[in-house]
Amino acid sequence: MNIENFKEKYWKDPVWSKVISFIIIGIGTFIFTTIYIWIKSLYEQVPLKEIAKSVFEYLKSETKINTFLFWTILIILGIFAASFIYSIYNKFKKSLEESENEEEAKLHKTGMSSSAIFSGKLAGAFTGQRGFKWYNSKEAIMRLEKFFEPPLMYEPIGEGATSTPIWWFRAGSSMYIDKFRKLSRTKLLIGIREFKIKRIGVFVSNSYYKSFIYVETSGEKQTGVYKLTKEDMKRHIDSFGYSFEEYGLFKNKIKLTREEYDDASKVIKGKVVDTFGAELRVRFLSDYNFLIAANQSPFNSSKFDKESEISMNKILKGEMKADDFIESLKRYEKKDTYL
Repeated sequence: MNIENFKEKYWKDPVWSKVISFIIIGIGTFIFTTIYIWIKSLYEQVPLKEIAKSVFEYLKSETKINTFLFWTILIILGIFAASFIYSIYNKFKKSLEESENEEEAKLHKTGMSSSAIFSGKLAGAFTGQRGFKWYNSKEAIMRLEKFFEPPLMYEPIGEGATSTPIWWFRAGSSMYIDKFRKLSRTKLLIGIREFKIKRIGVFVSNSYYKSFIYVETSGEKQTGVYKLTKEDMKRHIDSFGYSFEEYGLFKNKIKLTREEYDDASKVIKGKVVDTFGAELRVRFLSDYNFLIAANQSPFNSSKFDKESEISMNKILKGEMKADDFIESLKRYEKKDTYL
């Protein structure tokens, strides 16, 4: 490392500069003390050893000090020491997080098909299961946390491999899943969508490409950025089968309208504030359902697009049992896929 790189990386760093300063002060104190002892020895014509001995004896000697003053100094030194240690801790923590983020940013290479990757993740999260099984909210979230462990995106190698193996599907809409996070004891974030999990149904098929996860979620309260009326929500349900809202989340607490998110600014406490870096979110205000499956599954098909819209909306209205829909999905074959 050359001197310029050293200065850029360490000397300009607020934490490392303090460490280096303390080292320099310590070394400097030692040097000046040594010079002082040497000069005093020459001037007073006293052996160097005797001068050094008298200096160190003085440093070891007892001094009377006011108790209040002593504890005040001790507390001040303690605060400075604690602040210094905490700043070093934060620096190393940030450095570690940056290293982890860099590692996660590197895509894992794979030559496997999306169906094989999906099947492997199912086996890890729903160990020992064969056929179909329902899971309630608490266990569903625990299992899904395991299922969505990274990596979720890959660098494909060879024919048949894919970069985005896991997708969600619903009535002609679909998207790959590249992000997952647990928001609370009952809520998950999958991509940009918030889900309050009600239950999930998991099918582990002998024909692994037919495996899937069916998810049912509960409607949530509005964020308040739009204040939709009951008529607005009913119109959503009549049009799509469910009601939802899009909003932005800035610094994990400030909510933005979709328009404010797009414009990357919001008036906060009377000032226009840039909101670059805000997250886009989708919240469902009524019950919702969708399917999670491999990209190369038979559910990535025009057949599923047409059939699932009617069935999934009927389930939400209570006009159809979810088990009947599940049975219809088991009859899908590989030839049905788009791919």
